[in-house]
Amino acid sequence: MNRAFIFVLTACFVLTANPGFAQFTADSDRNLIFTEGTAEEVGQNDSTKISIAVVTQGRKLEPVSTENAGKTQSVIAAIKGLNIKDLKLKTSNYRVTPQRDYKARPPKINGYEVNNEIEVTMEGFAPEHLSNHVSKVVEKALESGSNNIGHIQFYIKNKSELEKKALARATLEAIERAKTMAEAAGVKLKRIALLSTQPVYTPPRAQMLRAAEMGSDAGTVAPPMEIGESRIQVRVNIAYEISP
Repeated sequence: MNRAFIFVLTACFVLTANPGFAQFTADSDRNLIFTEGTAEEVGQNDSTKISIAVVTQGRKLEPVSTENAGKTQSVIAAIKGLNIKDLKLKTSNYRVTPQRDYKARPPKINGYEVNNEIEVTMEGFAPEHLSNHVSKVVEKALESGSNNIGHIQFYIKNKSELEKKALARATLEAIERAKTMAEAAGVKLKRIALLSTQPVYTPPRAQMLRAAEMGSDAGTVAPPMEIGESRIQVRVNIAYEISP
């Protein structure tokens, strides 16, 4: 099997397997080597988003809504009272759900549930400070009227430096692979015909602290929080022109 035929097979396979190459249209008179490099950088989380909710239920909507509003204001005031620097609060969801009795004919509304969710954001903290702040926010929220901690998501505020390091490593890996392939095939690398990158998505992991797991009685103490690390992954695609 001659070298040209090997190149055609290789090019077809790589174009199918790598979306980054699929948009590249090579001139018919050029011989190419395709390869890729991947890299991952790990960094300590320094930020968090916490979903805190107040859920109230009752037969009449007005008293249920009034109760919910009062408890929500208490929760907000209690969290603000912690005086955590640059802490941000916003309403992320407000929902009123009729409670229907489907056994009745026709079905009838026999009550309401009001769910008011608040998102707490804290960014750019040292690990031990962030862990301590999260525990205090959760504890204070439960003490002051919240009965549902929806999720706690830790992340890195600024990923740019980690991304740069990962891109550099992935590019060097792709180049070294191309050199190895060229040497093994007995050809020379001329110049880069294509260089592209694509992110490798890693979904953030959220700690779930549901109301069923944490009561809202006074004196509830939130567990210590392990803030963990985030991983930044990148993939670099490269195509080299080659000559005999």
